[in-house]
Amino acid sequence: MHNLMTDPLIRYRHSDGTLCEASLPEVYAALMADDVEAFPALRPHQRHAWHAFLVQLGAMAMHRDELADPPVSADEWRRIIRALTTDWPDDEPWRLVVDDITSPAFMQPPASSAERRQDFKNIVSTPDALDMLVTSKNHDLKAEVAGQASMDDWVFALVTLQTTEGFGGAGNYGISRMNSGFGNRSAFALAPSTLTPGGHVRRDIRALLEFLPGILSEHPGTDSGHTLLWTLPWDGGAAEALLLSRLHPLYLEVCRRIRLQAAEHGRVHAVRTSTKAARVEAKTLNGLTGDPWAMVDRRDKKGEKVLTLSAGGFHYKRVADYLTSGKFGSPALLRPTPEEQRSPDPMELVARAMVRGNGKTEGYHERVIAIGHKGPRAKSAMLGGASSQELGEIAKTHIQEIGKIQDVLRHSVATFAARGDSNRQTHRNGKPSPNDLAQLWVNRLDEIVDVSFFDNLQIEFEETDDIERKRIHEQWLQNGDRTGVIDHARSLLQDATDSLTVPAIHYYKAREAAEGLFEGRIRAGNGGFPDLFPDRDEEDRA
Repeated sequence: MHNLMTDPLIRYRHSDGTLCEASLPEVYAALMADDVEAFPALRPHQRHAWHAFLVQLGAMAMHRDELADPPVSADEWRRIIRALTTDWPDDEPWRLVVDDITSPAFMQPPASSAERRQDFKNIVSTPDALDMLVTSKNHDLKAEVAGQASMDDWVFALVTLQTTEGFGGAGNYGISRMNSGFGNRSAFALAPSTLTPGGHVRRDIRALLEFLPGILSEHPGTDSGHTLLWTLPWDGGAAEALLLSRLHPLYLEVCRRIRLQAAEHGRVHAVRTSTKAARVEAKTLNGLTGDPWAMVDRRDKKGEKVLTLSAGGFHYKRVADYLTSGKFGSPALLRPTPEEQRSPDPMELVARAMVRGNGKTEGYHERVIAIGHKGPRAKSAMLGGASSQELGEIAKTHIQEIGKIQDVLRHSVATFAARGDSNRQTHRNGKPSPNDLAQLWVNRLDEIVDVSFFDNLQIEFEETDDIERKRIHEQWLQNGDRTGVIDHARSLLQDATDSLTVPAIHYYKAREAAEGLFEGRIRAGNGGFPDLFPDRDEEDRA
């Protein structure tokens, strides 16, 4: 029932805006033709899980069939995908509902015997309740609201849960491709500058096939290993844990024992049960399974591990550190292929992650950074080329100078909030301290800088003449268009003096003190930017 190989179960929107329903092979054909604008049922936090599923499945099917280029027809995609599941001529691994519990269903591992049906006692009525545990307890998204769910809602929920979920309490183990059960499966990849779903999938499939020999040499696994782990019987026992050496490096995993069942009025619901151990034996690997989207964190002296993104998301300081500090190893799909290295065309860096906390979500984060649109030199450095260290030094300087300006802004706003007293920054009568109030404007400056940080970084790096590069850097700090970092800070100080409540009797004194402190510190030789301002004595002599 509900066969992904033949039935139109997945809704997608054409590039012309019309909506249609398609089988999985037809979705692949539309993606290869770049005729998919969006998947309407796909929730934001499910984007990487669905993208990775399509890429891993497509790459493994092509690799087994020894194809160099992705097929363009749905029939050819159907043929090579079915070649991964030849033991099931009736397409059981691609059906959403299979009554025989000893046969696999889509993303639903079979049991060893019919008697194990009694294990599945917990009913899940809607796909959003099946989705990742941290989004199903009313913390960020309300649970069980998808009462009129379509089949693709169940498809996306299954894929997301089985390939990105972490530890959810006793008997609910997470995936192997993250560092610890409270980690997350963050993703970094390059994409064409158009960033359409089809262009991104096509690029990653082709790149993955090029990089596969290197992945095989660096990580456990074999190209003849298990590919689709939901096709293997699993009763949840510790002895059944799969060794990484028995798996294909691009394996699509499952972490929970779940089955969909037919319900009344043509609907379906899920039943689930617990396990005694994780499906894949990877506890000592710290997530280092060869995931082609996973950044490697090298900061810990105890050894490398897969990056776990924290609640702050993809802040510019953090991303700059990932790309230029040398403390992190880039995943395969964040590296350009030889063809991409030669091409002058710009690309996009796409970063995605669902951050999991202790029993709650700490947010879905996504960032897209244009790379190479300012020139080929910056493109090479941003992608780990020979000049990456030089780019990193410029980024470090930018971050340090932003910090200095933020410190001046904080001090100035706090001085105004303290009625002109630059030394009183403590709490008063239980109210927020001047420093607490000032932090709001400091955060706003950070948000402003974040928007164009990597554009400005690439503009400055692209210039090779030292004098011109210095001019560009000074323009970034302060310029006649009032769009420099100092210009924004000065404008935010004015906003603060217009917004914060200060008794009228102290207002003018407080504003004068705050503005004087700001201009004095910005111009000072110690902690300021004296080179940006003309010498007062020279002005007077003139």
